[in-house]
Amino acid sequence: MFKRLFMLLLVAVLSISLMIGWVVAAQAQSPSMNPTATPSAPAAIGASTLASVAQPSADSNVVTFAQLGRNEIQLVGPYDSTGFSFFIPADWKLQPGAELNISVGVSFNTVVQSQSGSPVTSGGTLTAILNGTTLGLLPLNQVGEVQWKLTLPPSAFTSTSTNGSMLLRFVLNSGVSCTVDQNMNIFIHPASYLTLPHNSVQPDTNLVNFPRPIYQNSFKVDSALLVIPVHPSPAELQAALTVAAGLGNLTSNKLLLNTVTVDKFFPDSATSPATTNHVIFIGKPFSLSMLSQLHLPNPVVNSQFQTTSGSTDDGYVQMIDSPWDGAHVVLVVSGNTDAGITKAAQAVSTGFLRPNRFPNLAVIQQVQSAVITAPQGVDETLANLGYQGDYFTGRGSNEASYTFNIQPGHTVAPDAYFELVYGHSALLNYNRSSILVSLNNRPIGSVRMSDQTASNPTNHIRFPIPSSSVLPGKNILLVDTTSLPIDDCTPPGADVLWVNLWSQSTLHLPQDVALVNPVSNQDLASYPAPFVYDAQLSSTAFVFAHDDLGSWDSAVHIAEYLGFQASGSLTELSVFYGDNVPTSDRAKDNLIIIGRPSQIPLIGEMNKSLPAPFTGNSDVAADNSFQVTYRIPPNSPLGYLETLASPWNPNGTVLAVLGNEAQGVDWAAGALINPTLRSKLGGNFAVVNASQVITTDTRSISTTGSNSSQTGSAPSVVPSDANTPVQPVSRPIWLLPVLILTILLAALILVVVFSKSMVRARDRSKPR
Repeated sequence: MFKRLFMLLLVAVLSISLMIGWVVAAQAQSPSMNPTATPSAPAAIGASTLASVAQPSADSNVVTFAQLGRNEIQLVGPYDSTGFSFFIPADWKLQPGAELNISVGVSFNTVVQSQSGSPVTSGGTLTAILNGTTLGLLPLNQVGEVQWKLTLPPSAFTSTSTNGSMLLRFVLNSGVSCTVDQNMNIFIHPASYLTLPHNSVQPDTNLVNFPRPIYQNSFKVDSALLVIPVHPSPAELQAALTVAAGLGNLTSNKLLLNTVTVDKFFPDSATSPATTNHVIFIGKPFSLSMLSQLHLPNPVVNSQFQTTSGSTDDGYVQMIDSPWDGAHVVLVVSGNTDAGITKAAQAVSTGFLRPNRFPNLAVIQQVQSAVITAPQGVDETLANLGYQGDYFTGRGSNEASYTFNIQPGHTVAPDAYFELVYGHSALLNYNRSSILVSLNNRPIGSVRMSDQTASNPTNHIRFPIPSSSVLPGKNILLVDTTSLPIDDCTPPGADVLWVNLWSQSTLHLPQDVALVNPVSNQDLASYPAPFVYDAQLSSTAFVFAHDDLGSWDSAVHIAEYLGFQASGSLTELSVFYGDNVPTSDRAKDNLIIIGRPSQIPLIGEMNKSLPAPFTGNSDVAADNSFQVTYRIPPNSPLGYLETLASPWNPNGTVLAVLGNEAQGVDWAAGALINPTLRSKLGGNFAVVNASQVITTDTRSISTTGSNSSQTGSAPSVVPSDANTPVQPVSRPIWLLPVLILTILLAALILVVVFSKSMVRARDRSKPR
């Protein structure tokens, strides 16, 4: 009996223990119960971008269509054609033996009926053409997967383009489909590849070709490392950001940039980035002692460039082959003075460099700061702007671009328009043919062609030009035509398909002074406005802390993006340290402040004006604008984005890119660059935690302290004190009742067992 009783008690105790252990374990594993846990930090902005690039084939001679950015290519019979351009890397010298290996999926009904009713087995042909040279005529006489290998003659690599690109085209001809009931489809797979035997050579350093070879737009990754002084002057930092913004514009933000100070640049290391990147030195020669070791056309002597003729304030741009890697180059953007280095950087940002006595040396005497635009009337025909009109024939797509200028600080009036004068063939398929007009990559209208418009040699149609689509400075108007025949069996070479864009087409461009709404600009959702309102970025100033390489590198990426968005012919941004921002510049500039708040005195001056101010010398925003407030340790990285009207100019904007640690600053900057994160921005305050972006608008919160009018519902943070006692882990309310019931149940079992045992004992004691 006692043994059975002991077993029952043991089972009850074990059940209670297991229940308690399960509850505690569940609490320990729950993220909400572990406020000190932080997500793993992603790599820095530049590093994460580099890691996302697909790796090339193991054979350096083999380049797949996928590496050239091509997906599956479809051609549909009876006639079709397509093509794409690519560049040969600057350090490649092609050798004989090049081949094109095409992998194609062919689909057509193999046995069809001719018009006479007899069965016919047929197909078509696929022609491959490189730079106008026919490589081969490939028969399409079997269904399924087919592979061809074509030899490429050296003459085929003579570019017919002004930019040196290679054009590979494919032409499908299955004209037999027009006499028999046959459907032809072919698919050129991205696994198709070019075999390009080559020798490695040093890239051409002639500055006339700039930004090549730093940016080649080939199938190899284009990346550069900016090397700046250990303690750069504001002018040297300004030069670095100016170069970054210019390259962002010239490369459509496709060049991967990273920044390092010269003391952290170890070119002779086996893992040095100097062996995998172009290197751009930016700074004065006495700040970059390594320049004296380079074989420059204008060498450094006694920490100075020689100025046998010209001014001490001249700027110098020099390019040489990299002494650390034969596939890359070294670009030096420098000057003996701050004025000189500023000129050199601004010249680089234009993308046009004129050599001096050596093809790889440019000496910059002066940079015209004002935008020079040709006088332009309110009404200008394309002929007056220097265009002769365009005449397109044949099937397929064509485009024509026209440029006009808008004075800085101006925009177009509401009645601005572009009047297109056009004509076209009556043999076009109007449901599949079109004319599309866009301005600065934004569509503003299209033309629906018809028999009526085909009957007129000239047709007039007006497209209103929205002021929001116009940029200060250069604007590009694009007219894109697509011509497809009524009868798919119309031969491709027939000139029966045509579209005529007449030169009397007119731009009506009355200009008004641009009115800027400062309130709309002080919302994170409007970024990159207002900074890109000025194409030259001359009204934008960056503000930093001293000796903060991480913030400088973040600013390089932001400047590169802004340069791409602004698309100015010249970059004129400014840079200041946070302890020395002149009053005049505070009043005239839009400010981008980057770094840790406690290290930037300017943040301290405007702290009370911030949407989420910082208490004392803390780098954690003390904000109560969110519905939920959490305790976060001060050493847990967080990024902050805050935007507000400038305290020194109500029409100006301040964007603060801040963090409580270097990782937090990097996260905040990344939210301005990464398209996915940028789409989440809104209001005037955002907290960034890796890929998490939570926003609110403190202007919508009631002054009484109530959160009832708050638009954001994400959590804010309160720094936790290291001396604050740890709060005991709370237990679920159901735990105590369950324990009591379990104990009562165990007691009941014991009573029942004991009672039955007593009854059995009494029965045994009775005489038989």
